[in-house]
Amino acid sequence: MELLLSLKNAIPLAIALLVALVLSLAIRRQWRRLDQALQTSQSVMLTILSVWAAAAVVLVLLFPGNTSSQANLHLLSAFRSAWNQWSLRELLQILLQFALFVPLGLLAALLGEPFWRLRWLLPASFSCTATLSCAKFLLERGNFILDDLLLNTLGTLVGFFVGRLLWAIWHREQLGPPVVRALVLPVCCLVALGGAFSVYYGSEVGNLSLAPSYRQSIGGVTLTLDTTLSEKGGTASVYRNSISTTARPGDTIASLLATELNLDLSSTVLQTGSQRQFTLSGEDERAYTFSISLRDGSWQFSSQEEGVSVSGSLDSVRWRWESWLTENQLLDGAAVYSLGENGSLRWDLEGPEDLATYQNDFTAGTLVITLTRGDIPADITSTMATYQYVRSAEILSPAEAYRLVEQGRFSREQDLQRGDQLTVTDCQLTYATDSKGYYQPIYTFSCTVNGEATEPISVPALK
Repeated sequence: MELLLSLKNAIPLAIALLVALVLSLAIRRQWRRLDQALQTSQSVMLTILSVWAAAAVVLVLLFPGNTSSQANLHLLSAFRSAWNQWSLRELLQILLQFALFVPLGLLAALLGEPFWRLRWLLPASFSCTATLSCAKFLLERGNFILDDLLLNTLGTLVGFFVGRLLWAIWHREQLGPPVVRALVLPVCCLVALGGAFSVYYGSEVGNLSLAPSYRQSIGGVTLTLDTTLSEKGGTASVYRNSISTTARPGDTIASLLATELNLDLSSTVLQTGSQRQFTLSGEDERAYTFSISLRDGSWQFSSQEEGVSVSGSLDSVRWRWESWLTENQLLDGAAVYSLGENGSLRWDLEGPEDLATYQNDFTAGTLVITLTRGDIPADITSTMATYQYVRSAEILSPAEAYRLVEQGRFSREQDLQRGDQLTVTDCQLTYATDSKGYYQPIYTFSCTVNGEATEPISVPALK
């Protein structure tokens, strides 16, 4: 098994060397056909181009390390997914795919006139990125995403036009056309990005991650409705998680935990996507982590050690933590205490039964403390959150929401296949947190696929 893993990691390195070698030989052969001497600067460019090719292969094939691969042939789905998630991570992935092939276009432009033909450059760029994507898919290093080919090709074009501008500046040529060509694509991208930000921040509520990035293919799928759906719409309450209005989420909780557990809190805070992570340390220099979600306010303290089943009475431990949590407003006094099977302490607080008509602030969630034989717990996990009532909003009727399902406007972890039989058995109005911290209504359809219960289908309910 170790040998197989070693070979799997070595294959990308072998492909990198092969691609760099083939690319260098192909360009040198092209030069020999044109009977042009290879200048020193051009030799340097060729060397850098070979290094880039090897680095691109290693970056794409070696680092992701996924254990499975899927093919996404839906154009622009990566952009829609980034819009739905509205996270820095999604945006950076798009920018990295765009920037990955900028050096190819830039170096091709700087190599000289033989490589200024887009009918040579664009097929070369498309072939390189298609080969990398196919290799990544076959080696189970990631998904084959059609948008990657588009982003890499656009990156090549931007690099090429910037390289032509640099060439014109260096050789004191007319700068008008090169400047226009170099700026047109970046300006279009910036305008599109600015438009997306304007639309997002101009809307009151945020985006839902459950929204589909592409439509399901319903053709060939038998869709059956095994319940009655009303055509009557109405209104439902919209709430907002209090964490979304907090200036520095998690700072207060991390400080309270550090004081209570006699730990030192690092001033360095790591933010990745919608998570903020803090580092704490004890006298024995052991590291502890505290992380909090910026969207729903859930948080976790971890000592990186396994919990133990503590026997005997835990009343004193329970009252100590319950008093501290309640005093620091981390636990509502109405939460119901219970003892877990593994000796963990647990508090549950149910929200209102009918959120759609409640129209008041409320707190709900679960808090679990996994104990150790020492003073510092192995883990504290909290989903307790306070939701503030915002307003009532118009929603789709259940029948209107079902028509979205009929159109394939929903997302599933596994796409439906031709011949599947999808049966919708129930519809409930539930809630989900969006990218701005709003707790908004959604319709959740219980369903079966080919007679077996499967993941529910959810669609937004707000009009």
